[in-house]
Amino acid sequence: MKPLLAALLLLLAACSAPQAAPAPPAPSPAAAEAPPALGTNGAAVPALRWTPCHGKFQCAAASVPLSYREPKGTAITLSVIRLPAGDPGRRLGSLFFNFGGPGTDGVGELTRFADRYPDELRARFDLVSFDPRGIGGSAPVSCPGADHAPAPGSPLRQPDAFFAASAAPGKACAAGSGALLSHLSTANVARDLELLRQAVGDATLNFYGYSYGTYLGGTYANLFPDKVRAMTLDGTLDLVANATGKPGQEKEPVDVRADVAGAQQQELDQFFAVCAAAGPKCAFSGGDPKAKFAGVFARASRGTGVGSLMKTVDSALYQSGRWKRLAQTLAAMPSDSGAASPVLDPYVPTHSPAFLAVQCVDSDNPASPADYAALAARESARQPYFGLGSVFSMAQCVGWPAHDDDRYTGPWNRARKNPILVLNNRFDPATPLHNAQATAAELGDGRVLVVDGYGHTSLDAPSACASAAVVRYTTDLAAPAEGTTCAPDAVPFS
Repeated sequence: MKPLLAALLLLLAACSAPQAAPAPPAPSPAAAEAPPALGTNGAAVPALRWTPCHGKFQCAAASVPLSYREPKGTAITLSVIRLPAGDPGRRLGSLFFNFGGPGTDGVGELTRFADRYPDELRARFDLVSFDPRGIGGSAPVSCPGADHAPAPGSPLRQPDAFFAASAAPGKACAAGSGALLSHLSTANVARDLELLRQAVGDATLNFYGYSYGTYLGGTYANLFPDKVRAMTLDGTLDLVANATGKPGQEKEPVDVRADVAGAQQQELDQFFAVCAAAGPKCAFSGGDPKAKFAGVFARASRGTGVGSLMKTVDSALYQSGRWKRLAQTLAAMPSDSGAASPVLDPYVPTHSPAFLAVQCVDSDNPASPADYAALAARESARQPYFGLGSVFSMAQCVGWPAHDDDRYTGPWNRARKNPILVLNNRFDPATPLHNAQATAAELGDGRVLVVDGYGHTSLDAPSACASAAVVRYTTDLAAPAEGTTCAPDAVPFS
């Protein structure tokens, strides 16, 4: 047995009411005195030639610099889409969207979701999105074989093999993508967005970002603070946690800094409570669902079934509409009494090359496998169900072969004219409410609106109340009062 694994196993064996967000701080002297961040550096505004596409939509191509340090050097082409405003006489401008990821294309997602937006938004704004650089139709990364590589295996049973396999996508991307890989930070996507804002003729930016898109929004809002008109961040990352973490967090990967495991556990506890209250409508409701799940987990931990179990749970937590199926799945699974065995084959998410190409240059993560082993012992004791997943979720970034010198790491509270609307579900397994509250404070002008629902972003927990607030804010710049809450349109097991 390897000494590192033996030490880890010994450590493992040893081991609701709404709250107002804290008052945002005033910009610090350091923020006020910071030199201007690298902007678009004189890059030419692309000319957009719109042509019909995807039925009622229009598409265009935009040429932007690969590197904003060389604005007249090598160029890449972005794929852009828009749905023209339905009432041109009342048109206020364009509303740009980013649908998350990173790695999610904007062109396809706008065609998927455009009809879900309120009539007033579709009447008064062109809805605009684009595939971010490195993704979809915008100079996509090339990583031969990475999409079909086998899962890295167990970080606890075979840590050396696990980290070697985790590094394979980075090696493939370096071989296939070359210089592109060092210019894919969110800061460069924000610079692209600034050129697109100018290209559509808007004096200031209207923006709606989901999940990772909130990090793009926060970055843009600090690179170009005087260009922000209305910005909604939905399912919000903690900007500091996603970039660098606070002092003392240098050996914690991004999901540990954000306490994603704590958010997952909090929502799982809600699943147990709502299931019990639902009675026969929830197949897992008989007795104590929380205790029954502990038995299911204990049984799975005796073999290699924990990864499959927790992958199923993780997926269901993203959308409460999946809770009914989760309850049926859990009810059909065998269980044991007694304590669970130490988990040696945890569920560790793997990511697309497009996700990694952005996230691995945006976020600081520990570089040494030994740091992960020590953290695994701590987090598995603190969060037995989800802790290990959060520790190893960014293992594919260890040894990533690119670095973007033009990424943005703060300050995050540059002065802006209008407040930023920060929208978050009370129970979100990927972007916890405490992350949204932290970002509102980091921005200095964030206004938090909480949806009393479950799942990731308002796309998975629709709320007519929240939609109406977004419309008022985006059209009239009337942000909701701090502490405002909204009910979701549907509740689980109803």
